[in-house]
Amino acid sequence: MYSNLTLFKQYLWISWNDQDSLLTSFLNAAENQINQLCWVDSFDLWTYTQNIDARAIVQTSRWFEIYLKNKPVKSIDKINWDSETGTKWTDYFVIYDRRVIFKNISVNDFWFAEIEYTAWYDRARAVDWQQNPVDDLPDDLKLMEMMLASWMYQKHGNEWVQSYKLGDEQITFWSVNGASSDDIFFSFKTLLNKYRNFNLPV
Repeated sequence: MYSNLTLFKQYLWISWNDQDSLLTSFLNAAENQINQLCWVDSFDLWTYTQNIDARAIVQTSRWFEIYLKNKPVKSIDKINWDSETGTKWTDYFVIYDRRVIFKNISVNDFWFAEIEYTAWYDRARAVDWQQNPVDDLPDDLKLMEMMLASWMYQKHGNEWVQSYKLGDEQITFWSVNGASSDDIFFSFKTLLNKYRNFNLPV
């Protein structure tokens, strides 16, 4: 999951623990839904392999240019099964997170180029001054996951209930119609469009 149970419970103003398993299931389901909507396997830092059709490669005698599906591209690890020893920003460049330009490389012998590369966000980088793990994942991805999971939670078993009050606690569920639901949908869609990928040929 991109968020975590503790943060999600704070988002919902929940302090009890008897629904932890259910809430975790909603977070996992929301993660899968976001991945599908954005045409990605995951936003976690990982090594990905992608076959690029030669017709999609812009090539000259000195360089070739490709677009990779997962972004931001951190490093190129292999090209056509051979380890890539070049240095980023010297032997190849990454522009707009996913457009990669290689210098002095040719793929004329292949109908495609198989690129193995590392992309997306590191979830546990030791970068702060105390060397504590810091999550590289953008907060808006965590927020989108919690927004979707919250909608699932609010609808679960309460399809016809808009709000309830128990003692000092009061929760109002999202309305399925009206201006408020339009605002929520627009906010979510705006966040989603930032990460949505077009479907690249493979």
